[in-house]
Amino acid sequence: MTIGILLLIVAVSQLILGIWFLTRYQKNQATMWYGYFAIGIALYVASNGLGYLSNNFYIAERFGWIGGLMTAIFILPFSYSFPLPKKSVNELLPFIIWPLAVFVPGFLLTNIFVTDQGIIDYRQGYQTLTGPYFWFALTFFGIYWIWGLVNLFQSMQKSDGQHRWQLRMILSGLFVSLIVSVAFDIVLPLVSKSTLGWVGSMFSAIWLGFTSYVIAKK
Repeated sequence: MTIGILLLIVAVSQLILGIWFLTRYQKNQATMWYGYFAIGIALYVASNGLGYLSNNFYIAERFGWIGGLMTAIFILPFSYSFPLPKKSVNELLPFIIWPLAVFVPGFLLTNIFVTDQGIIDYRQGYQTLTGPYFWFALTFFGIYWIWGLVNLFQSMQKSDGQHRWQLRMILSGLFVSLIVSVAFDIVLPLVSKSTLGWVGSMFSAIWLGFTSYVIAKK
C-alpha cells in the first residue's frame, strides 16, 4: 500500500512537470516534446501505483507498457529539437502518430502484444506473458530509444558551452535510467516472476527531475 501511494505521488508530480513544460515554454519545440515525454513517464509510474493499490494486473501491465512506449515515441522528436530544431513539427508528426495509433489500441483492446493473465496478485509478483507481436513492440521501443540517444550524442559533439553541458547531463541521466528501467520492468518480468517493477518507477522520479532541471536551466 505504501509503495502504491508513493508511486502515485511521484506520478502526479511528473504529470504536473510535463504540463508545466507544455504551458511554460509554448513556443519552444524541444520543451513541448519533453513535456509529452514526461507525461508518458507519469502514465508508466501511475500504472504501477494503481496496480499495487487495486491489485489490478491489467492496469499495471497494459497502461505501463503504453507509458513506456510513449517515452520512446517522444524521445525521438525531442532529440531532433534540442538544443535547436533540426526538423519541423510537421516533419516529426508521422513518427508519432503511427505508433500511437498502433500501440495504444493494441495494448488496451487486444492480446497481440501481451496476453490477458486474469486476476493476479500484483504485489506478490508478476511475469510478462507475451503475445504474437510483443517482440515487434519491443523492437520499436529499442529502435526509437537508440535513434533518439544517437541524435542527442551527435548534437553534443557539434555543440559547445552551455548546450554541450546540457546534452552531456541529459544523456547521462537518460542512459542510466534506461538501463535501470529496462532491467527491472522488461527483462526481469520476462525471465522470472518479479516483485521489483516499482524500482524503475521510483528511479524515474530522480532522473526526470534532474534532466528537467538541466533542460530548464538557462
